[in-house]
Amino acid sequence: MTEQIIRRLIQTTLAIAALVLFNVAALAQINFSDVRPGSVLFFNRYTSNANNTALGDTQINITNVNPTESASIQLFFVDGSTCSIADFGLSLTPNQTMSFLTSEVDPGIQGYIVAVATDGSAPTQFNSLIGTAFIRENDGRQAFLQAISVLRLSSETNNPGDDGSFRLRFNGAEYERLPSTLAVTSFNSEMTDSNTLIIYSPTRDLFFGSTDAVNIFVLLFDDMENSLSSSFTVRCYRTDTLTTLFNRQGGINRHVPLGKTGWIKLSASGRPILGSVISRGPVFMGGYNLPAVALLSSYEISIPVF
Repeated sequence: MTEQIIRRLIQTTLAIAALVLFNVAALAQINFSDVRPGSVLFFNRYTSNANNTALGDTQINITNVNPTESASIQLFFVDGSTCSIADFGLSLTPNQTMSFLTSEVDPGIQGYIVAVATDGSAPTQFNSLIGTAFIRENDGRQAFLQAISVLRLSSETNNPGDDGSFRLRFNGAEYERLPSTLAVTSFNSEMTDSNTLIIYSPTRDLFFGSTDAVNIFVLLFDDMENSLSSSFTVRCYRTDTLTTLFNRQGGINRHVPLGKTGWIKLSASGRPILGSVISRGPVFMGGYNLPAVALLSSYEISIPVF
């Protein structure tokens, strides 16, 4: 009997070890990050109040952490309402940082920014860029969000296509892959806090933008693992409170009542998604980028030749 118990314990231990190794290997594929340098940066949110910048504005900060090489960067400002594009270039010397207010370069607009390292014309491997956005919303909420960084894995030079554009291929070979599933890691009940979800699917076209609609499938879990499914559509860019997004079956306050917490999984089919949450409660206020749960196998974004 004792030998049987020992064998079962050994088998159970081996099974647990195999499961842990499997999960570690699976998580190792999620190499998407906002905590290390990259060649492409996604700033999930920028806004400004065109009439009163004291009410709403965003400070964008970009730093070249390379101690010996200068950086050429092209920034694309994507209007969250129309998907139209504004862009400009900047250069950073080794170890240089630069800051600017979006009220000075794209006033009255809310949306997201894509920053691409180039060699002056073509996208290039320069995994030395980091960035942050300090956001002040019109209603007084504030957040400090890291830029999402994506590594360029290939050092080969891009060649422009027949249409005069370059393709950024997020396929795990040229650039790291982008998320197809995100998580709102935890939120307090909407009966005490206000949680605003920011979500978008990066446009395929950084020439003129694209108004393609993307369907987001949602699973909300309370802290007892009970789930509620829902869906919504994103066209260009979307910002909404969780109360607005979950207005079916009694609403979010029925599923996550006073004193309770929940978390959310958001997925898109065949498209990448990025996003953040900005929250305000009676005690705490702030924001964070949504971590990736799964990655899309491949996605391309077109940018013009400079």
